[in-house]
Amino acid sequence: MFKEFFKNVIKPKENFGGRFMVKGMNVGHEKLASWGRSFLNIEKDHNILDLGCGGGRNIEYFLTKSNKVYGMDYSKTSVEIARKLNREAIKRGRCKIIEGDVSSLPFEDNSFDIVTAFETIYFWKELEKTFKEIHRVLKKRGQFLICNEGAYRDHKNIKKWADMLEFEVYDPDYLKGLLEEIGFSCEYHFDNKEHIAFISIKK
Repeated sequence: MFKEFFKNVIKPKENFGGRFMVKGMNVGHEKLASWGRSFLNIEKDHNILDLGCGGGRNIEYFLTKSNKVYGMDYSKTSVEIARKLNREAIKRGRCKIIEGDVSSLPFEDNSFDIVTAFETIYFWKELEKTFKEIHRVLKKRGQFLICNEGAYRDHKNIKKWADMLEFEVYDPDYLKGLLEEIGFSCEYHFDNKEHIAFISIKK
């Protein structure tokens, strides 16, 4: 039962446990997300896409910086909560949040100035395909931010969760190499050698 509840980290269900987890992540991830967002250069006319948007807290922040923000998640529960949090911006046409698969983005080429992924790539099944999709929808010189709590699988707290929930923690140099092969310039930054942020620019 304990494991089943925490599977809501991966894909929150349409029940009390799923909704509780999504709302908790909005609060619990804010410190990490704030650090990660500091690597972005955001302008008011930028189009921003937050993938794996969860409960929509990052969308809420981006709406204070940009006129147009999109969110996408494959959890119906997450999408509903994110829409509720950002309902006023949605009504005004400044925000759109949809349910979808990150490996097949329903957006045109060169649509976004910034794409972000907070605490989510652990769960992406087709990583290379998804990175290529992100490269496709970004404008030239567009920014792609990955922000993860776990920089390495062997950190004791990360290993415990990765083993229990069977998700992948990628080696930083592997991710950097993959992003560069696809057509990004990429660098990564540590926060106390535990948290990690990748900032990649489409060439």
